[in-house]
Amino acid sequence: MSKLRKSSKQKLYAGCIGAGIVGIIFAGYLMVNIHQMNEVRKQAEVEAELKWKVYEQEQRTAKKGWAVVRDISPGEQIASNDLKGIKVPGSQAPSNLLANKSEVSGTTAKIELKKGSVLTSSMITADEPTPKDLRNRELKVVVLPNSLKSGDEVDIRIQFPTGQDYILLSKKKISRLEGPIVWVTLNEQEILSLSSAIVDAYLHKASIYALTYVDPQFQPKAIPTYPPNAQVLALMNSDPNLIHIAEQKLSKQLRGSLENAINSSNSVISTPVERSLSEEIAAQHAGATIENPTSGIDVTRNEYENEQDHQEQTKILTQGGSSDPYAK
Repeated sequence: MSKLRKSSKQKLYAGCIGAGIVGIIFAGYLMVNIHQMNEVRKQAEVEAELKWKVYEQEQRTAKKGWAVVRDISPGEQIASNDLKGIKVPGSQAPSNLLANKSEVSGTTAKIELKKGSVLTSSMITADEPTPKDLRNRELKVVVLPNSLKSGDEVDIRIQFPTGQDYILLSKKKISRLEGPIVWVTLNEQEILSLSSAIVDAYLHKASIYALTYVDPQFQPKAIPTYPPNAQVLALMNSDPNLIHIAEQKLSKQLRGSLENAINSSNSVISTPVERSLSEEIAAQHAGATIENPTSGIDVTRNEYENEQDHQEQTKILTQGGSSDPYAK
């Protein structure tokens, strides 16, 4: 019995020791785990406090902006009910962010705007939407100033041999310039007026020329005074190719006059090109010959072609029932 009791006591002691060791290990694990959790909590609190400070800073420096509440197509007008006020963090706000609703409402979208797009000045324009009938027009029949350059604004006028002078196109920006050829943008009405003027110039020996503005930013747009000729419009309707024929003839005449002016200026350095060109055009209109100042030789320019053109013009005018629609 004594041996059994002794053995039981030893087992009990061993169990207690084992349980104590396990308890110590578990307690140590709990202590380490609690310490780690405290560290994580402290770190999370620090990060949360830092984020809150950043948020408060952003709220103090946030800029007001406007976003669209629906998709808007290019060229479409932005209405007041298309806008929603937002706040953009100062660190993320673009320099051209629009803060005032009045700066946005009523403007036109330059590009496609998706719902939620934050508006900047580069995305919109205060100008009127581009008209649907606006087109680029190449002009080869206009006498241009020597100092003309791309980007200048001009009035394009037509002058008849009788001295009548009309404003054909008003304050047109030269979008492109290549030698004697210019490009401008015209609407449908201006295209029709120009077509009428080109045929008029061909039939009645008129000249189409350009004048630049002195200060286009402050000078208002002139009012066009050229009255489209009803007879010419009727001729154009009866013969759709007439405008192309007239433009080709005028372009050819202008090119010939320009070449003569260049040759004349090369021969006589003191003679301005503009004066030579004007004299050449005037001589063509009058059907006269030009005397070369250096050689004293009379030069007749394409008499046969001029005679053919004259006969063709007379025929066209006779078909229209009048030889001088601008006669008073």
